[in-house]
Amino acid sequence: MVTRTLFLIAAIALTFIGCDDNRASIVGAKTDFELKTLNGEIIRARIEPSEGRFNNLVIDNGGIPTVYAFFTTICPECAKEIPHLIDMKKRYGGKIDLIGVLVENKTSDELADFVAFHQINYTVALGAGAFRLADAVGGVRLIPAVHIYDGAGKYVSHFVGLTPQEMLEARINSLIEAK
Repeated sequence: MVTRTLFLIAAIALTFIGCDDNRASIVGAKTDFELKTLNGEIIRARIEPSEGRFNNLVIDNGGIPTVYAFFTTICPECAKEIPHLIDMKKRYGGKIDLIGVLVENKTSDELADFVAFHQINYTVALGAGAFRLADAVGGVRLIPAVHIYDGAGKYVSHFVGLTPQEMLEARINSLIEAK
């Protein structure tokens, strides 16, 4: 009977530990970090906790909305999303910051080949900072994933899986018009 009671208490405790909202991983951690881009530039980012599940993410980009597209080079759905992202970058130009975030261990040369093959025209980040960013936004577990932030770095929305371009653009247009 005592063993059964202890087992029940342990099961309940593990249930509550497993229900974490993923933000605990950044509590007490350094909130400033850097994203290394494929072209060697550094994007400085700052995590700011929010009221919801997803953290705010501030970068110094002149106050324009930022779209983070999380991907891997081996994900077929990610590859299908790239032409939409390329088109969005062409049409919106400097009105948005579009950053592809590689959440896979690849060398710069391997990523450069991938970017050239797909003719990617937007910034791509890789390395430890990219993984830190995936954790900072609330934990990217499935790809492709797109997270959208307003010009002040406030979380707006996210999409998981291959998202229709119209849905992304509707959200981006509302941010641009609100500015």
